[in-house]
Amino acid sequence: MPGVTKASLWALLRAPIIWLLIVFLGVGTTYIANTPPFETPDEYGHYAYVRYLAEERRLPPLIISDHEWIQGQMHQPPLYYALGAALVGMLDTPEWQTAYPRNPLARLGDPETPVHKNAVLHPGVPTAATTRTATALRLLRGFSLLLSAVTVWLTYRLALLIVPDNLWFASGAAAVVAFNPQFLFIGASVNNDVLVTALSAAVLYLSTHVAREGDPSWRTPLAIGLLVGLAALAKLSGIATLVLPASAYLLYLLHQRTRDWWRGLVRPLLLTGAVALLVSGGWFLRNALLYRDPLGMSSYAAVFAVHEQSLSLGTALRIMREALPSYWGVFGWLNVLAPFRFYQVVYDATLVIIAGLAVQGVRLWIRRKTLNPAGVRAALIAGLWALVVLALLVRWTQTITRTQGRLAFPAAGVFALFIVTGLTGLVPDRWRRALVALVGSAMLVVAAVMPWRVIAPAYHLDVTMPYTELPAHLSPVNVRFGDDLTLLAAEVLSPEAVEGDYVWVRMYWQADRELDDTYIEAVQLVGASGERLGGLDTPHAMGRYPTNAWDPSEITIDNAILPVERSAGAPVAAAVRLAVYRDSPDEPLPAYDGEGRALGTLAEIGRLRMVPDDLDLPVPQRPVVNDFGGMRLYGYDLDIQPAAGGATLNVHSTGNASVLSRRPIRSLCTWSTGRAICSRRPIRRRYRAVTIPTTGGRATGSETLTLWQCPRRRWASP
Repeated sequence: MPGVTKASLWALLRAPIIWLLIVFLGVGTTYIANTPPFETPDEYGHYAYVRYLAEERRLPPLIISDHEWIQGQMHQPPLYYALGAALVGMLDTPEWQTAYPRNPLARLGDPETPVHKNAVLHPGVPTAATTRTATALRLLRGFSLLLSAVTVWLTYRLALLIVPDNLWFASGAAAVVAFNPQFLFIGASVNNDVLVTALSAAVLYLSTHVAREGDPSWRTPLAIGLLVGLAALAKLSGIATLVLPASAYLLYLLHQRTRDWWRGLVRPLLLTGAVALLVSGGWFLRNALLYRDPLGMSSYAAVFAVHEQSLSLGTALRIMREALPSYWGVFGWLNVLAPFRFYQVVYDATLVIIAGLAVQGVRLWIRRKTLNPAGVRAALIAGLWALVVLALLVRWTQTITRTQGRLAFPAAGVFALFIVTGLTGLVPDRWRRALVALVGSAMLVVAAVMPWRVIAPAYHLDVTMPYTELPAHLSPVNVRFGDDLTLLAAEVLSPEAVEGDYVWVRMYWQADRELDDTYIEAVQLVGASGERLGGLDTPHAMGRYPTNAWDPSEITIDNAILPVERSAGAPVAAAVRLAVYRDSPDEPLPAYDGEGRALGTLAEIGRLRMVPDDLDLPVPQRPVVNDFGGMRLYGYDLDIQPAAGGATLNVHSTGNASVLSRRPIRSLCTWSTGRAICSRRPIRRRYRAVTIPTTGGRATGSETLTLWQCPRRRWASP
């Protein structure tokens, strides 16, 4: 090729950003492969928009429905979806909605729940319709991943603009963006955030170049205007990028001794605004003429807003602080969490970064007179963009709904610069390159592990076995529901429960023929008097293996996780009862035993012990009530036993504990030297029993007892 030499090609291959992008794309493909269809935030709605454009060949109305699921993303500007329709419009059919129906019981946005994390019902056996839809989704996700790679590359280029010739700093900033698990997760999904993020990064890069070097050419404002217009057509927040060129031209002009306001500010901004308006103005004019709603925000708020009145600034900032984990790794529809230790590291690292930024700020202030003014201007533009994005998030949180970390991704490159600056601010110069390499490598490992250890297991379920492999220890149930479904056996995996716990029930089913319908099972916990203590209505296998996908030659393993909603008034053997229906819970299928005798519509499939929270505890000598997470200490007794040379002080505690594991532990003694099985990292508390002389004085010895308690979550997988 003309102009390409072996030396230039070798220099290109030696550039760290090339290898970083290759690794980024490789890791991103694992997110595509391990995330089931439509199990990323709003992906169903984004894909529905693509299909609407492909099939109807016209823009959708701002409001299609007042139901969030049906409305989806139809209010969004159309650029991402038009590109998607051009890419996959011929690969799918209208059958995609029936291939992946909505899970009506999905717990979206609830990371604490172990049940119904899947937004749609996934067929166990691929069909022609599901194969076409999955193929189209993979192509769109691959397109999104390429756009995300553009953001990573622009982050690298932005860092070199602000700190020229510092490759390790630029590579570190690009790695922080590339190996953020949440950025990879969203970047490998069907979502218009990836397009507005890439376009915002491009506007930021060009604006930073203008602020640093200046640019009298008329081509640069035309290019910036094109990018601003495209960003506004990608997502409404893209309009905010117009702040960047205005600030950049003004900032550069103010640093000049002679100022030509027309050539230096007015003309480039007029060109930028004219091109941006020409590119995106048609969309806003359409909304104004048809709906009297140019931005579409009132239409969006009518469907999605959750605040009746604006929140206070303090409340909004608190909500944004609580949303910090979702910037780094909350998967699914914000209902699949990474291990607790991951978030602890995120919070600890945030404190370190803030401290490092403070130290770096002091250093820059001390040597402010020696700083390069061009670099300062470039850094100011980048910092301004971070403030603009955060201000938009604050306003969004105050007026519309709770924020998500991905909404801050348009400024992900700037935040990455802050992160690298803060992390290296507390170490000597000679250690900084090694520290950046270590942090980048650690982030790569974590990001590569997440799809396999966190995302895929949240949806994967071993749900079938050959008919001959029914476990021998099971007692047969053989209850037939209607004409097609037979419950072969069942077991209650939670032998004891209290209010707030979850009960695990495993059922073994067989279909007598291939089914076209999706049945719903209603599993109930019933007390001695027939009162409902808890339960759940759910498609089989918690919606991950509906009946229309069953193979009659196999046994379907169905794990149901039932919330305990009420406390039992006294210890009782609660019954687990089951009903099955198709369309309405008021029309359950009739149940029959193995000999064909009618059982009504409910069949008892097991029992477990239910106990109340307020046990009849003995009265302690020294009453005191202290709560320790899921445990309560009611008081203690002192028992002093005389001994040679002193006395032993024995402390006997009175309390109750529900150590949250597969087998909840309940006893009068809250002390334990064992470790609880927790779904989150246990918290260790230590207490001492001391030995004191009979005549008083200091303790002559002590024994340390350790209590492990599970924080926050009230369930763990069996």
